[in-house]
Amino acid sequence: MTTRKTWSSEEKLRIILEGIQPNANVEAICRAHGLHSAQFYKWKDQALGAMRAGLENHQGTPLQRQRQEMARLKRLIAEQAIALQVFKEELGSVEGKNDGGSSR
Repeated sequence: MTTRKTWSSEEKLRIILEGIQPNANVEAICRAHGLHSAQFYKWKDQALGAMRAGLENHQGTPLQRQRQEMARLKRLIAEQAIALQVFKEELGSVEGKNDGGSSR
């Protein structure tokens, strides 16, 4: 009876990285590690899928990105509204000073 080898995540990653190098011979790498090439490609697909999922989680789903952009635009509009209100108040105080001094 043959026992099956259990590969750690680090070992799998090391073998995958070895196999994706330019001019790498996947068959030779698999033979050197006692691994079937189908298993290598399965691990490679799993690793790429996990990387894709990690990147999507970092950037968020399209809906999350849209909500973030909406929140950013709302903050921008609020800042502009405050600046406009301050400008109007300053303009009003300047006009009030000019109107009071005229006797014509």
